[in-house]
Amino acid sequence: YDFACAPDDPLVGILSAAGFAPYAKTVVVARRLDVFRREPPPPGTTVEPYKNDWAESFAAAQDAAMADFSLFREVGAPTGFETAEGYGAFVAARQGDTIVGFAQADLPSGWINWIGVVPDQRRAGIGRALVGAVAMAVRDALGSHLVAEVDDTPDALAFWDKQGFRQRTRQVSLIRRA
Repeated sequence: YDFACAPDDPLVGILSAAGFAPYAKTVVVARRLDVFRREPPPPGTTVEPYKNDWAESFAAAQDAAMADFSLFREVGAPTGFETAEGYGAFVAARQGDTIVGFAQADLPSGWINWIGVVPDQRRAGIGRALVGAVAMAVRDALGSHLVAEVDDTPDALAFWDKQGFRQRTRQVSLIRRA
């Protein structure tokens, strides 16, 4: 079982007494789409709709990109995204046949469920291009915002802040293992 709530919510104490342990501190971030524009990927990188045929490359990229993400450390792989072609707005950043980043958002709500860039390709513009690609798909589906729940770390918050996202709420995630 897993549960997320505000850090000062009385449920934190109740759940802790029932055997739940905190495993993540997160921040919900959001941005309106009305002025969002698509960013081109860096040279040598393409951003295109994900195909299930890429599952092996995706799994390797996901393992590398998500290794430090609290939820991925807790639940591990497989995540189900390996075979999620056509699930909402799901795009992959590729260099040749190798996936170096990915993003998936629900349509039209704009909730970003999964986004990552392999460590040696970070800070090159791939994440910005991925966010732009899902933003355009959400806008085309008549959505108005992008929303994501991200780890409460300086690097994660700096990335989203640079994309124009604003912090909305802080949460703590607790889990009780079977």
